[in-house]
Amino acid sequence: MGQLDLCREQYVQRQKITLKLFLISTIIVTIIILLAIIFLKLPKTYAVQNGSSHIVIEAESGRVLSSYNKDMRLEMASTTKVVTAIVALENSNVDDVVEITKDMTGIEGSSLYLREGERWKLSDLIYGLMMQSGNDAATAIAIKVGGSVEGFVEMMNDFADRLGLKNTWFDNPHGLHSKDHYTSSHDLARITAYSLKNPTFAKIVSSKSHDVEGSEYLKARTIYNKNKLLSSFEGANGVKTGYTTDSGRCFVGAAERNGMQLISVVLNCPDMWERTKALLRGAFDEYDYYKIGDSSKDLDVFSIGGENISLRLERDIYYPLKKGESENFSYVFEPLDEYPAALAAGDAVGTLKVYDRNRLIFSRKIITINEIKHKGALLSLMNLVGDWQVNTADGEIEQIFGVVRSGFAPRCG
Repeated sequence: MGQLDLCREQYVQRQKITLKLFLISTIIVTIIILLAIIFLKLPKTYAVQNGSSHIVIEAESGRVLSSYNKDMRLEMASTTKVVTAIVALENSNVDDVVEITKDMTGIEGSSLYLREGERWKLSDLIYGLMMQSGNDAATAIAIKVGGSVEGFVEMMNDFADRLGLKNTWFDNPHGLHSKDHYTSSHDLARITAYSLKNPTFAKIVSSKSHDVEGSEYLKARTIYNKNKLLSSFEGANGVKTGYTTDSGRCFVGAAERNGMQLISVVLNCPDMWERTKALLRGAFDEYDYYKIGDSSKDLDVFSIGGENISLRLERDIYYPLKKGESENFSYVFEPLDEYPAALAAGDAVGTLKVYDRNRLIFSRKIITINEIKHKGALLSLMNLVGDWQVNTADGEIEQIFGVVRSGFAPRCG
């Protein structure tokens, strides 16, 4: 009888253990299924990773000089305002007056401390946006230019799409935390390179201070730039700081030396100032700026129908190369789709496209130094398609074949 009770007790214990294991397995499987469902429902375009990233590019060519995790999607905090500024500059008149309304005030984070009823010039708000990082300024700009914050954010995303950015999405104009707000260091560097071509943008981000004139609707004040790089690195000329607890410290820096404009981006970088300086200093030390297209020299000279025709680049082309690095450029001419009856000196005859291996790095207009009136001369330009070297015989195009030009001298001073 005692043995029977012992067997029954062991059986009950085994059943309890089996039930516990079953319940645990069921819970684990349920969690896995729920996580899988959540993952499948998350739009992959909004996936933001944890980590840090940096990059340095040369602004004109876009060549990447150094990088780490350059395509990783990360939050970028107030470096967002680079896009806010350039979208506003391209879609408004900077002399417009913005009357501050209640919904433009009291935005959390860094602020210009806008007050309802004040009247600001749009240009002053953009200075406050980029120099003092005012989140209220970002909101005021968005409402003024886009009609609403939502309308302006749509303009920001249209801008990113126009630049062909694959790892960028905007959810607000100031950079406060949102899971649907991110970029990559490479995308942000490309945005900045584009923006620096705008003279007003370049002036704003390189300014150390800006005076706002007073009026009956606004107290006069001076805005100071938070960008310490402007005072601590030779050639520094921009551009924007950023920080939230979710993004970490972010910074877009810029500096120009000997004509070479570099852009650096660090995302989630605790020592952003020193890291930026080290990245820029390393790139300037490692690369020289070489002239690979000279606008003072003829690209081609030929004579047709008694007319002498000399073709040149509209402006010089420069490219960063490491000391001792061999270049591998090809130059391809593309004529206009059609030509008028005559061309004046200085008119474009087509485009010279410069490739580094298979990557297009430059497109430059080619102009004629002479007036061209002979129809045959104009029609002959249609035959100059291809890599740039042309042999002629009796005034007619005989052969076109590729050339790799070498021996470029580095740019000085």
